[in-house]
Order: sequence, then structure tokens, then C-alpha cells
Amino acid sequence: MRQLIVVILVGFCLSATAQGKISFRSVDEAFIYADAHSSVFKNATQENILSKYQTLAAKLATWNLKSDANFSATDNTKLGTTFIPAEIFGGPAGTFQKVTFGQQYVSNLNITPQIDLLNLGAAAKVKTARANEQLIHFSHLISRKSLYENLAAAFLNAVSCESQITVTKNSLLNADTLTEIMKNKLNEGVARSQDVNNAIANSLSVTDKLQQLQVQLLEQYNTIKMLCDIDSDITLEIQDTGLVLVKTGDIPEADGNLLQNQQQWQKNYQQADLRAVLKSFLPTVTLFSSFALQQNTTKRFFDNSQWFASNYIGLRVTLPLVPDASKLTAVKNARINIIIAGNNLEHARIQDQVNNSQLRLEYQKSLDSYRLAVQIEALKKDSYLKNLNIYKEGILSATDLLNSLNDWFTAGINTATQFAACAYAYTNIHISNTVK
Repeated sequence: MRQLIVVILVGFCLSATAQGKISFRSVDEAFIYADAHSSVFKNATQENILSKYQTLAAKLATWNLKSDANFSATDNTKLGTTFIPAEIFGGPAGTFQKVTFGQQYVSNLNITPQIDLLNLGAAAKVKTARANEQLIHFSHLISRKSLYENLAAAFLNAVSCESQITVTKNSLLNADTLTEIMKNKLNEGVARSQDVNNAIANSLSVTDKLQQLQVQLLEQYNTIKMLCDIDSDITLEIQDTGLVLVKTGDIPEADGNLLQNQQQWQKNYQQADLRAVLKSFLPTVTLFSSFALQQNTTKRFFDNSQWFASNYIGLRVTLPLVPDASKLTAVKNARINIIIAGNNLEHARIQDQVNNSQLRLEYQKSLDSYRLAVQIEALKKDSYLKNLNIYKEGILSATDLLNSLNDWFTAGINTATQFAACAYAYTNIHISNTVK
């Protein structure tokens, strides 16, 4: 069922791309799109395939199957001459007869297959290749987790920018309204021109903030495009359906363990490498053979003359009598690397524990800050509305009213920022618990 949902969502994203527009309704949809399109994940897939081929190659190397075929065709353009006693042919004793031996055209075909029946060193390298395969897998998971975190940060920053833009537009509307109220009071002779100037300056300041937020939103969109490998001319839209924040008591425990899993396989790899080097000192048993055909003729190559066959089969035991210096060094290096890997594994275990604890603390901290920000915003809004009524009655100064409006505006911006920070902290827990 989950795979079906993924296919549907990816299909949705692809359809959107074909139309020149991509919409993400949640950060998970952005993750799914990145899985299908990011060059980081595409390269990781190819590297995983490559590591599997390396494991297959190590398995085949265990048998070290070889079979060479050699063919030669020799034209003895001038055969050698030998002198033998002439009396063999009935000639007088003490004389010699010149004789030519051999065939002018000689063809040879030779096939020499061999296979290792026992090669413990090569067999041990299979486990090394498998450990390397897992090591690459977890390294890619760490890269995936990092990309997800960066993508979540850009996505939620974009959500925050959109919320801040909404707050800023509302504040700009209120600032423009105040400017009109103060202009009317100036015309009535009950306000100062300085108050109108301050109101206009305040509107311009809010306008500048709005423009900055709009640029920041585009920057976050560009970051998302870069992380997901989306073409720059594609229109990106975030249709956030609302992020649900859980209560403090319901915060899930973070249980990420990628770092220690990676270091565990690093240690496994070093141990397998040591075993492979040690077993390379053991004897190797090889089955070898040869199958040959030869034709000798005085007429031409490949005539009707008979081909003569010969073959043999045997066992060969190879044992290094003098240890290879490079292998002795490799043994020492492997043992040191195992100690280093063990130290790194222990450090990674502690690091994962601290990171998991830190993720939960970050969420608790940001959730508390967000709740306080909501309360502060509500209070600042209430204060502004009351101050506006007091100002209209001529009791409150224009400066105090503008300060009250800016306080409400600042509180609204802070609420949007704290919400995004809280959502990001919760998303990081989700990423830590799912990418493993």
C-alpha cells in the first residue's frame, strides 16, 4: 500500500513537472520528489549497484576460473639439415648423408583451463566485499538524511516566509489605515505633521520588510529546486496543508542510529579485511589441465592430414614459503584500523544518543517558544486595538500607537518564525526515526 502511495505521489509530481509547475503540499511530498529526481539519490543508486557487482566479482574470484586458448600456424620456409652416417642408408662407412627432418606446415591448438579448488584468501574477500557493500549503503543513508534535513529547512523556511508575508501585508494595511487617520486629524488641526511623517515612514518600513520577505521566499524556492534537481524555469509552489504540532507529553522518542551502524560496518569491514590478509598466507589448491591438437603436413595448412591430440590434468598446491612484506604490513595496518574503528564505533554510539536527546530537547524548546509567541501576539493585538480606540479619543499619542502596531507586527513575525522552528524540530525527529 505504501509503495502504491509513493508511485501515485511521484506520478503527481511528474505530471506537475510536465505542466511547468510543481506543487508540494507537505514536506514528505518534497522528500518523495527528491528520491525520484535528486542527482544525490540517483548516484547513490548506481554506487549501490556497483558495490553489488564488486561482491559478485569477489565470489567469482574465489574459484579463479581461467581458460586460455592459444593457436599457432608455423610455416617452416627452410627446414634444418642434419648429417647422419651414410651406412644407415647402405652407403660406404665413414661418410655422411645430408638429411632434412620435419614438416613445413605445423598447426597447434592448445586450451589450458584451470580452477582453484581451495583458495581461502579469495573466499575471505567475499565477506570484505559484503561489508563494504553495507558500509556504502549506510554512508548513502547518512547523505540522504542530510539532504532531507536541508530540504526540510528550506521547505519550512518557505512556509515561514509565506506566513510572515501574510502578517506583513496585514500590518501594512493597518499602517496605511493609521496614516489616513493621522492625515485626517492633521486636516482637523488635532495632529502634528511629524505624526503623519512617522506614520508614512512606518508604512515604508513595513513595505521594505514585505519586499525582503518576498525575495527570501524566492531564495528558499531556489534552494528547494537545487536540492531536488528541479529546473530553474519550473514554477514551484508550496501548498502547505498545515503542520500539526504534538503536545509535549506526546513527543516521540528519537531513535536514530545511522552513525553507529556506519561505524559498526566500518569495523566489520576492517575485521574481514584482516581475515582475508591472514588467509592469503594459506596454501592454494588448483586443478589445471591442457588439451592440445597438432597437425603436421608438407602440403599446406589445414589439408586432410590427421590432427594429433594430447592432454593432461593435474593438481597444484601453492604455498608462500617467504612471507610477502606488503602482506605483513597489511596485517599490522588492519589490526590498527580495527582498534581505530572500535574507538569510532563507541564515539558514534554516544553521538547518536546525544543527538537523539538533543532532537527532543529542540522540539520541547521550540514548542514552548511557539506557545508563548502565540500568547504574546494575542496580547499585542489586543493592546493595539485598545490603543487605537484610545488614540481616536485623543488620549494616546501617535508615537505610542505606532509603537503598539509595530509590537503587534513583531510578535506576529516571531510567531511565524517559532512555528517553522518547531515544525523543523519535529520533522528532524521524523527523519531520524525513518531514515535507517
